[in-house]
Order: sequence, then structure tokens, then C-alpha cells
Amino acid sequence: MKTMMKISVAVAAGVFSITPVSTSNAAAQSFTAPAAAVDASMNSAGGRTLSLAASAAARCSWGANPPYLSGGTVNASVWSSSCPGGFRYTGVLQRKRWYGWQDLASKSWYGSMGFSLSKGCKAGTTFTYRSYVVDGVGTHKFSPQRRFKCR
Repeated sequence: MKTMMKISVAVAAGVFSITPVSTSNAAAQSFTAPAAAVDASMNSAGGRTLSLAASAAARCSWGANPPYLSGGTVNASVWSSSCPGGFRYTGVLQRKRWYGWQDLASKSWYGSMGFSLSKGCKAGTTFTYRSYVVDGVGTHKFSPQRRFKCR
């Protein structure tokens, strides 16, 4: 049986409270959330309020810095900070071609780490570069694009 429920949501001091306003089946009140992302507990008032406390995953930050040219090499740093070890990230350095974006270098990791992605470039060529990080659920964070003429 499918349960329909209207809820009210309040946020105070980093704690989310979700309270049912009405439900088509009062006996079937449940909440599903990724265990790694939130801490969930029911209160003692009939199980009608569910509080979600921000966990380590909520403090996790990650991203990609703009590419830069150093000698004949294009570099970009990708990172994650304060992230649980079960979270996977992949950083990618790309250049723009007539047919789309070409992957030049990539690195995958779990948890909190930082890496430099590098690719040599041929002297006299000019391309637009970018980097990005994608998390395990497919969310992409792109750096600003940079255009370089390699020397």
C-alpha cells in the first residue's frame, strides 16, 4: 500500500525537522534516507517527528580548481575535504575539441584527498581546458575554463 503524507519542514541550528501534517494511513509512517548522509531518530511523541542531524557527509566539500600552464604541461588540482571514506570521487582534466570535450587525465579516490592532474601539450597548440570532479551519484562540479597556447 502506498502512503501519501503531507509534511512540514523546519530548519534550526543545523537540524532538520520533518513533521507529518496529514497522512492517508496514520499507521504507516516511515522515512528512508541514505545512512551515510544523515543520522535519523524518531521522537517519543508518537513517532510523528523525524529529526535529521547533519552528519559528516553534510560537511564534505569537493571540487576542481582552474587549469594552469607550467612549462609545456597543463595542470589542474581536484580535491575533496572532510568526506567519509565510502564516498567515491573522480577528477578529470579535459580540453575542448571540435567534436566536444576530450579527457586528458583522470584519477578516482575515496574519502578526503587531493590530486594534481597533468598532461603535456605540444608547443604552438592552443586549446581551452577545464577540470571537474564527479561524485558517486553523478553530481559534477566544473572548474572555470582556461585557454592556453603551449610553448
